[in-house]
Amino acid sequence: MKRWLIPLVAIISLVAAQPVLGAQPDQGVVRDFVNPPPPGCEHPEGIAASPNGLIYTAGITGNVCVYTLDGALTRIIPVAPGHALLGELYVAGQGLYIADNDPGFAGGRVIRVDPVSGAVTDLTPGTPFRNTNAITQDHHGTLYVSDSFANAAGEGEIYQVSPSGGRTLWAHSTLLAPHGPPGFGANGVAFDRTESFLYVANTSDDRILRIAVNRDGSAGAITIFADSATVVNTAGTPAPLDGADGIQFDVQGNLWICANQPAADEIQVLSPSAELFAAYGRNPGDAPMQTPASLIFHERGLYIANLAFFDPGVGKISVLGVPFTGAPIAH
Repeated sequence: MKRWLIPLVAIISLVAAQPVLGAQPDQGVVRDFVNPPPPGCEHPEGIAASPNGLIYTAGITGNVCVYTLDGALTRIIPVAPGHALLGELYVAGQGLYIADNDPGFAGGRVIRVDPVSGAVTDLTPGTPFRNTNAITQDHHGTLYVSDSFANAAGEGEIYQVSPSGGRTLWAHSTLLAPHGPPGFGANGVAFDRTESFLYVANTSDDRILRIAVNRDGSAGAITIFADSATVVNTAGTPAPLDGADGIQFDVQGNLWICANQPAADEIQVLSPSAELFAAYGRNPGDAPMQTPASLIFHERGLYIANLAFFDPGVGKISVLGVPFTGAPIAH
């Protein structure tokens, strides 16, 4: 082999060994990713991403819809016709965890869907939740699930759910309950990098709460991290934290929030010191959002499920190019 071919072959081999990245979305600009959703995929509420670049959405049709990073529909997985499928979490080697609610929110459960076979496993049989909404996972593999409707004592609740089945009440408080429209209290959930706190969005109260995690893993004090009335709003958005719904951290410790009420319809970003320093969705060049409900990072894209609860139409999926990748879940 000629000498000049040796480094060329080495370079080609190195490039071939690298993972193939999808086309990166425009930085700082909200674009339509799927608009409108195909039949059977209307009104997406939950969203998740797999490491190999598939985007999974779930909504009020009771289906899970699977898209490539080009926005092409590859599959519809029927899960529970007529059910409201809300928050999702994709965990490699485990499957797709989903908050599954009966028609009319008459009860809820946590299920796991096999993304290959479509098989559904009920992880919380027995007495149903009032409203399962959002899901995250700690580094032990335990799932944390928000129940958004108030219990008999007027409290919202966070449950631990085992991937092998079974649930335990982990935290409960009036701070986690709804105190006005749209009637959903504890909603989006996300751990900080050290799992010192579980952050929880209260949609009705326009707040981000955080729950201290004690050394033994039990829930500690519940405090207000950011409130719409008092937040330092350097982004200048007219509707800070209005309808805070799905939340996710980036690797810099910033918390990205779906503000889902019509006055907002934005993605808003809180710094680690609770400063609301950025907002996307109403800036020049943005494709407007329609009740953003859940969000997930993949590479340098933030993918957003738009439920269109208050807006006409059937919802859509948006994408926003972001400066940092998302913090790993269950790290």
